[in-house]
Amino acid sequence: MRPPTACVACRSRRRKCEVTAHGAPCVYCKNRNVDCSFTSATHSNGAWPNRSPISPTTTEFEQTRCQSITSDLPPQPLCVELVELYFRYIHDTFHSLFHPPSLMQDVIRGTIPRVLLYGMISLSARFSSDSFFAAVDPRVRGRRYAQEAEHLLNLREVSLTTLQAAVLLGAYVITEGEAAAEAVFYSVACRNALLLDLPHIPVTSRVEQEVNCRAWWSLCMVDVWSSRGVGIPRSLMPRSDVPYPMEETVFHQLCRQERDLPSPTSMQESSASLLTQMIKLNAILFEVSLLNERAASEFQLGVDHGAAVEALSARLEDWYNSLPVGLQDTHANLSRYAALGLGPMFVAVYLGYYHYGQLLYYPYLHGDSYDDTVQARYYADKCKAHSIGLCEILYRAYSTAGCEVYYTMVGHVLVIASTVQLHILLFSSDEVQIRAARSRLERNFEILTRLQTFWPTLDVCFTRFREFHKACQKYKETSFRMDRWMLQFLFEFAKPVGEKNPDDLAELIPWSLQELGFTP
Repeated sequence: MRPPTACVACRSRRRKCEVTAHGAPCVYCKNRNVDCSFTSATHSNGAWPNRSPISPTTTEFEQTRCQSITSDLPPQPLCVELVELYFRYIHDTFHSLFHPPSLMQDVIRGTIPRVLLYGMISLSARFSSDSFFAAVDPRVRGRRYAQEAEHLLNLREVSLTTLQAAVLLGAYVITEGEAAAEAVFYSVACRNALLLDLPHIPVTSRVEQEVNCRAWWSLCMVDVWSSRGVGIPRSLMPRSDVPYPMEETVFHQLCRQERDLPSPTSMQESSASLLTQMIKLNAILFEVSLLNERAASEFQLGVDHGAAVEALSARLEDWYNSLPVGLQDTHANLSRYAALGLGPMFVAVYLGYYHYGQLLYYPYLHGDSYDDTVQARYYADKCKAHSIGLCEILYRAYSTAGCEVYYTMVGHVLVIASTVQLHILLFSSDEVQIRAARSRLERNFEILTRLQTFWPTLDVCFTRFREFHKACQKYKETSFRMDRWMLQFLFEFAKPVGEKNPDDLAELIPWSLQELGFTP
C-alpha cells in the first residue's frame, strides 16, 4: 500500500489534510482534540493494540466483542484500508449506518465492535488490491468474515450495534443469492429499531442523533426492496414524526464531541441531502411494486391502472422538478459530487429514479408492441426514456473518476434496463434507435461482466437475462406481457426465474437469434 497523504479523519470528511510536522497530528484533529491516524501510525507496528479501552459499565459480551482484534483479521493498516473501501463502494449507496469520521477513529483505536468490523470487511475485501488477498477469489474473500460476524451477532442484545450488524449481514447474504436470509437479517434490524424507538432514543451528541435518523430511514428503504423481493409484508413503515437526514457534507463535518442538539420538527428535511432524495423516491417504489402486482393478476390494463400510473408518474416528475439545481442530473453536478467524495451516492439517487420509472411504465411495453393506442405508446416511450437515462448515467459514472458504482443492485437494475433495450431491438422500425439499443446492450454486458468479478449474485443476473432472452426467442406475442412470471423477473431480483409457462401464452411464434440481434 502506498503511504497515505491524508489522515483517516480528513479522508472520511473529504477535505485537505494539513500536517505541520512529521509524527504530529494534523490541524483538523489537533483543533478538535481527536486521535489523528498520522500520530497513531508512529506508535504502531501494524498490529492491533493488545486491548481496547473498555467502559466500566460495558457488559461481558460487549467486552468480548470490543477486545483487541484477533489474528484471524488482516493487519491493522489493511483493516483501516478495508473499512475505507467499505465507505467508498458500499456505504451510502444502499444503506447509511455510520458517521464515517467517528467510525474510522474507532477502527484506528481498536475500539470498533468486532461484529461490525467483520461485517464491513465481508463486503469490502473483494475490492482490495493488497497482496494479503492475492490468492483468494474476490467473490469469496468476504465469506469467512461474514461467518465470523454472524457468530458474533448477539440477538439478545437490543442495540444500535446489533441493528447495524444485522444490516451488514443482510447486505452480505444477498450477494450470495440468499434472499430469505437477507429478509431475516433485515427483520432483526427493524425489530431492534422499533424496540429502541431509534429516531427518538435519548442521545448526547448531534452525531448520535443523525446516525440514528439515517439508520432508521435506511431500514425503511431496504425493507421495501427486501420484502418485495420475497413477497412478504413490510416490517417497518415510514413515520411522519421522523425528520429527514441532513445534507451529507454537513454530516461528515460533525464532530462526535459536539453537544448542540437541535429540536427536530415534523418532517424536517434538507432538500440538498442525497439520502433524503433516496427516501422520497423509495416511497414511490413501494407504490409502483403494488401497482405492478395488481397488473400481473389482470388480463389487461384497465382504466384504474391508467389512473394510478398517471398519479405516480406525476409524483416522479414533481420529485425531479422540485430538486435544487445542484441536484439535477447534469455532467457538472456529477463532477461536483465526485470532487466532494459523494459521486457514487449521487449516481445511486438517479439509478433509483430511472429504475423506478422503467418499472412504473414497463407494463405498457406489451401494449406498445401490438396496440396502437395513444396511452400505450406514450407510457412505453417513457419506459424507454427511463431505461436510456439509467444506462447513460452508468456510462458517465464509469467514465468519471470517483463516481464508479459497484454495489450489487446495479446488476439487477441494469438487467431490467437491458430488457427494455431488447424491446427496442425487437419492435422498433427506426434503424437509428435499433443501432443505439444494440450498442447499449453491448456496453451493459461489459458492465455486468465487470460486476460479476466481484459479486456471486451477478451469476443470477446473467441467468435471469438469459431466461428472458429465451422467452423472447420462443414467444413473440407474450414476451413483454405483465404476468406472474414478469412480476417475479422485475422484483424478485435474487431468485433465478424459470422458463415462461406455455400455458399462460396466447400465441407461440418463435423468434430467431438473428432477429434478436445476437449470434448463436
